[in-house]
Amino acid sequence: MAKILISSIGVGGRFKNQHISDREYQDACYKIGDTLYPQSRFIASVLYEHFQLDGIIFIGTVRSMWEEVYRFFCETNSVHKDDEYWLDLACKIDSLKHDSELDSIDLSPIEKVLGERSKCILIKYGLDQDELWENFDRIFQIVEMLQPGDEIYIDITHSFRSLSLFLFLTITFIRDLASEKQIKIAGVYYGMLDVSRELNYTPVVDLKPLFDMTSWIKGAYSLQSYGDGYLIAELLKSQNESQLANQIEQLSQSLNINSVNDIKQKSSTLRNSLQTQIAKTPFKYIKNILENFVKKFSRSSVNESEYQLELAGWYFDNHRYSTGYITLAESIITYLCEMKGKNIRSETDRGKMKDYLHEPQNKSSDLARLYFDVNPIRKSIAHALLDIRSSNERGSLSNAINNAKNYQQTARQIFKTGTLNQA
Repeated sequence: MAKILISSIGVGGRFKNQHISDREYQDACYKIGDTLYPQSRFIASVLYEHFQLDGIIFIGTVRSMWEEVYRFFCETNSVHKDDEYWLDLACKIDSLKHDSELDSIDLSPIEKVLGERSKCILIKYGLDQDELWENFDRIFQIVEMLQPGDEIYIDITHSFRSLSLFLFLTITFIRDLASEKQIKIAGVYYGMLDVSRELNYTPVVDLKPLFDMTSWIKGAYSLQSYGDGYLIAELLKSQNESQLANQIEQLSQSLNINSVNDIKQKSSTLRNSLQTQIAKTPFKYIKNILENFVKKFSRSSVNESEYQLELAGWYFDNHRYSTGYITLAESIITYLCEMKGKNIRSETDRGKMKDYLHEPQNKSSDLARLYFDVNPIRKSIAHALLDIRSSNERGSLSNAINNAKNYQQTARQIFKTGTLNQA
């Protein structure tokens, strides 16, 4: 496992000459926590020292001050500086423009000075979508360099502000796509040079809480769309909200296995817990989403058939057609049990209700026709046959998906009548 810093490089400031960039960063007294680093020019070197990092990945354009990076880290690492390379690099960079080819300069000597697990990545300015996507491809090289368990530290202090945002989002994407490497984002740091004069030092702020919000947003989406609350639960556990986390996990398990009674019970328990005060964490921003979610499933006053029907509709709305069809078919039998005063949990009574639909006087009813359409689909799903029979197998699968909500709405209309037919 290694600790790797990813830092963007700009063209320097204008603190000496207001008309052109000075091709260097101004000395600053950086402060991380309670530790001061006086007379430091590169925040990357400060972060490297403070966190005892193992490598640096610099990202910049052909106009970035690579010659200053070379000079500075030669001095810092006590490496002999090749003056001829430094001068040639500085002159080339001075002649380049935004549309210059990225292979116009050779940065391999800089990588050698920076040491193992370090790299310099050249990118475009990002002036249009093509350049943005090319930048993404080049930054994505980072994934190939990382090893399982590596920790990433991100510095977004310098370079274009758009690049800082782009790097922020790219690393989010990398973390999700490269999850098998278990890459940890240890910190996202910004040196607030704007307040240096006021404070007499430059605070280095960790913006990781904002970065973590992307995980909370992802978790909220997964919960709302798929009933998958495992990420939210994991995040809550990291905030010492274990009780709430466990309740969300239990509700997710109930939804995934389609245990209707447990869904109702776990939703009610979770709904009550959400009424209590939640600690000051990012969860407070998505609490309302969770409240609305459990409200759908904690309805204890409705008939069991109606509850199952609503649950089937939620599965269909979220493209979980297999579970939706199983629940819809069972809701029809539950409705018949309720209508005929039978035990809805008795397998024998439920079997009788299925036979009831096949009786001559009932098999032409709206409910029977609906069940005869829905049940073959349910059987195919339940037995994993993947064969919803029709003259056109591919078309029948499409019809099963397209008609799912219509079937559910038809059942709703029939259930309202308390009979076998629509009003």
